[in-house]
Amino acid sequence: MTIEESKNIKLADYLHSLGYNPVKQQGSSLWYKSPFREEKEPSFKVNPDRNLWYDFGLGKGGNIIALAQELYASDSVPYLLDKIAQQALHVRPVSFSFRQQSSTQPSFQQLEVVPLSSPALYSYLQERGINTELAKRECKEVRFVNNGKQFFAVGFPNASGGYEVRNKYFKGCIAVSYTHLTLP
Repeated sequence: MTIEESKNIKLADYLHSLGYNPVKQQGSSLWYKSPFREEKEPSFKVNPDRNLWYDFGLGKGGNIIALAQELYASDSVPYLLDKIAQQALHVRPVSFSFRQQSSTQPSFQQLEVVPLSSPALYSYLQERGINTELAKRECKEVRFVNNGKQFFAVGFPNASGGYEVRNKYFKGCIAVSYTHLTLP
């Protein structure tokens, strides 16, 4: 993937593929809770017309490459382009309608939280330099359906009662509705 190709990916679609969806829309701007921290009010703005973002809490913004720099904590452009390309496989154009949101299905369905056991997830943890014994104690394997496809990821509980989930191709947050949660 080239720099120009990456800049053609719509930020809203890229963020959606990571599990982040806008909380509100003001004019043409989409407002999100920041992907960089826990917050109650959205402070992360995307201008879809210009395909730029700005995080008021960080005081930083820019294009998709600047976003990847923050998300993946790297300044290596080849590495960032590779990460964007990997995630771009999961990017699907999405339209946001805030009036219909209450009647739609949750983004993550059939949520199942089980003890960590997947060899692929253990491999991912080792690649990241994370102690697997610590992960066994503190993390779970979270299985879910998103857009009709089944996924699994390392999950760790967050302060909101949901899970921060990560795997080689996905980074996001799942807010848990305990009426939809299946525990072993």
